Amino acid sequence: MRVFCLITVLMMSIVGIVMSQPAGTHIVESRATAKFVGLSHIEIELGQRNTLLIGFDQFAQVQARRNIDSVLRLFVADYRKIEDTTQNSTQAIHALLKLGDESRDMALRYTPQPATSFRFRDGESPVEVKTMQDTLQVAWVSATSKEIPADFAVYFLVNSLHDLERILNSGGVNRKVEQALDSVRNFKHHNLTSPRYNFTLLQGLDNKSTFRTPGLARAPFLSFHPGVGVGLIRNQWVPSFHFDLEIVPNRFQQVGYFVGYTANFFFQSTADNALRAYRNDFVHAGVSFYRKDKGSRTANFNRHIASFYVGMPVHRSGSYFESNTIKLGSVVYKNYLFRVHTEVYMNGFFKNVFPGVRIGIGF
Repeated sequence: MRVFCLITVLMMSIVGIVMSQPAGTHIVESRATAKFVGLSHIEIELGQRNTLLIGFDQFAQVQARRNIDSVLRLFVADYRKIEDTTQNSTQAIHALLKLGDESRDMALRYTPQPATSFRFRDGESPVEVKTMQDTLQVAWVSATSKEIPADFAVYFLVNSLHDLERILNSGGVNRKVEQALDSVRNFKHHNLTSPRYNFTLLQGLDNKSTFRTPGLARAPFLSFHPGVGVGLIRNQWVPSFHFDLEIVPNRFQQVGYFVGYTANFFFQSTADNALRAYRNDFVHAGVSFYRKDKGSRTANFNRHIASFYVGMPVHRSGSYFESNTIKLGSVVYKNYLFRVHTEVYMNGFFKNVFPGVRIGIGF
């Protein structure tokens, strides 16, 4: 087996495979929080585009499992025994290591590159380029459940899983982890060691730490939604603009409460064939419901289920609405900037009822 591995490494050197991975932090990428477990994250740069990322809910979890070098030693020894050297070396490997109370499991997933890439230099042979990194994900599972927990995991995002042995031989990662934990303890503005807070910490090769979005894990936040649209109301096409101010109690709840303002513009021809505009404005209040991402405990506020609202007129011109008009509405479809409203207008409660529909574009 050892001879076979040496031959494989020699063949790889002859083929000339190199790694081409753009530098940059992983946790700030689009939808990164959906890929990594935990409400808080510590990302540590290890050099040569290799990265350690820890996802957790509570700071105490990191303190309890900060001896990551011991886990690396277990993985390196186990991976030597099961490594499939016949696989294409440009494939990305995702290794999932589940640590139980009495045993450990490992699952390997191979992802081929979408295209074969080469690099050319004058006077040299073409070099095949590996464009995707390998990942080692470490999860601690209980004896009663083998499910991957959503509150703590360790990730190594590396050019090759073989780099993990080199990282160990260069001193490991425990010291860098301790430096990151010290930065958390010494943070001046909040007690980030408290379970009430969540944060993202980025630690560079110079061991300097940068904090992003530190704050209460369950803090409420405001969301502003302006937009324009056109609707069919009382057998007329009616342009409109609107804006809503929504408060979300916290990102763990799939509900938001909003107040808003809608201005509708009606156009009518006069006796001398002139076109006259009438404006009718409503204020409204309502509630929105959102979905959760699969495998996530937090709501995804881009995945809208429905909204319901009730409105009253605050400005009227023309004979389109009475002062006692009540508007009942709902957003029955929303896809990013596009939304469809169904509305019912009535004079008082269910008197002179007429329906309307409005198509809007906005945030």
